[in-house]
Formats: sequence, structure tokens, C-alpha cells
Amino acid sequence: MSNQTNQDFEVIVIDGNSDDGTVTKAEAFASKLNITVKTVKKRNVSFQRNTGGKLAKYNWIIFMDADNRLPPYLLDGVRYQLSKSPKTDIFTLWIKVDSTARIDKTLEQALNFGMELYNKIGKAAALGSFIGCRKSVVNKIKFDEKQKYAEDGMFTNAAKTAGFVFSIFREPSYFYSLRRIQAGGVLHNVQKVAQLQLQFLRGRNMYDVDYPMLGGAYYDTRPEGIVKKMHDYINHATQQQVIQARKLFRSLRN
Repeated sequence: MSNQTNQDFEVIVIDGNSDDGTVTKAEAFASKLNITVKTVKKRNVSFQRNTGGKLAKYNWIIFMDADNRLPPYLLDGVRYQLSKSPKTDIFTLWIKVDSTARIDKTLEQALNFGMELYNKIGKAAALGSFIGCRKSVVNKIKFDEKQKYAEDGMFTNAAKTAGFVFSIFREPSYFYSLRRIQAGGVLHNVQKVAQLQLQFLRGRNMYDVDYPMLGGAYYDTRPEGIVKKMHDYINHATQQQVIQARKLFRSLRN
């Protein structure tokens, strides 16, 4: 964040009592950034996001993973997009991966396409690695601290259902970290992921699910194969929605 071309922002780090030196590293930027570091005993990403949202002073808030990498112009790019879309209340960005490996690029396409596809069928969803919203959104909508899966998508969808305007901006993009996916290894049970996606799409709670880390080999296929799996996940979609999704996918690849 210290290299952003526009420095008119605050940084709030909510550390879940970690032992990886996060607090020390964050505090080292005190002379460069307007930064607040708070340690909480509860290790729960939704709790930490809600805590940070309460502390935020500005009218716009970005919830972001610590391992993202941002281009220097990202915040200026976001401000430009919001100026073009003044009705937007909550938004996310497309991701990029810092890799040319076929598996990783397929993952990049799948995640970007997945957000667009879900939005097309009326189920607003965003990756928790980057969600921006007005302060008025977090005053009304909270991340569900009981959910073990898709709490990010549930937050954005709840905001849209409450009448807030959700947008997906394709530019600027940020670099999404693959470390958790790579550390998770190969996912052998694709059906479990499909079931979790269906639960999310049907608005069911995820209080007791066994949340899997998606291994890279799950995406080691042609992007069209990913689309087929996604269509299976959302088999309640209408034929017209499927046609729209296919058109969208073709436009994303061009």
C-alpha cells in the first residue's frame, strides 16, 4: 500500500492473534502509512472483517487479504471506476495470477468468470480477497461469523438483496495469492465442492461444512470444462441464463 500513487487512505490491520510476525511487519509501516493495528483473540475472518469495518473512518472501505499484491495505480483506478459508476455501493475486481502456468491461468479465468456468471443469474458473489463497499453497507450488513464457507459471497449477496448496487470492475485488477491453493494439494472430491456451491446458490447456511482448500489440479482442464462444472452447480438456471452465460464466457476469452 505504501507505493500507491494516491495516499489518501487509512490502513486497518486486524490480526487474529497470529504467530507469524504480522503485527511487527505491519507496525513497521507506521512512518509511511496512516495505519491502525489491532490484535483480537478470535481467529475468525468474518469477525476480523466486521471489527475492521467498525473502526473504519472513511466513507469507502476495502476488505482485502494481506497476501494480495497491488499495482501502484490500483486505488486511483478504483476511484476512476466509481466516478463512472456513481450508483455503485459494493464492488469487487478481477484477479490476476503472477504465473504463466496453464493450471494457474485457468484458475484465474475460472474465478473471474465465476463471479460474472453468478452475478448474471442474480447471485452476487465476490472473492473475500477484495471487496469494496460504502460505510453505509457495513453499517447494515455484517459478515456472518458462523459461516465456514462462502461468507464473502453471502455478504455481497445480502447487500444486493438489501438494495445496494453491486458491480464487478475488470480494471484495475490485483494479483491474487495462490499459496493456500498450492499448499492444499490436489482436490480429489469435486462433488463436495459442487455441493457447497449449490448450497451457496440456494442460500443455505454453511455452519457445519467441511471447507476444502481447492487444489490446483482441480483446475487442470480446459476453461470450457470449468464452465460445464459451473453449469452443473447452477442447474436451476434457466435456458436463457445459460445462453447468456455462454455469450459472456466467449466475450471474456476475447
